[in-house]
Amino acid sequence: MHSLLIVATLISSLAICVRLITYRPGPDARHRFGVSCCAWLLIACTGGLAIHVALLGASAQVSVWQLGLLVVLMLVTYRARGNVAQLLRVE
Repeated sequence: MHSLLIVATLISSLAICVRLITYRPGPDARHRFGVSCCAWLLIACTGGLAIHVALLGASAQVSVWQLGLLVVLMLVTYRARGNVAQLLRVE
């Protein structure tokens, strides 16, 4: 069970990182410094977590709550097609 949790955490954090890195803005997109800093921080944190879990393997400290948060973040990131400005937009 613990190894499944580790693999799921690794996959979800890597999926978030890759989706954010591969985001391509449209021709009418504006550059906003705060949003780009938030995107960079999300990429660094999820990529760092993926590297951390991959290097530590079975001794990685992960929890089901952490995985739940990552899965929700992954779903909304893919729904927004990697657009962090859309993630931060409040309607």
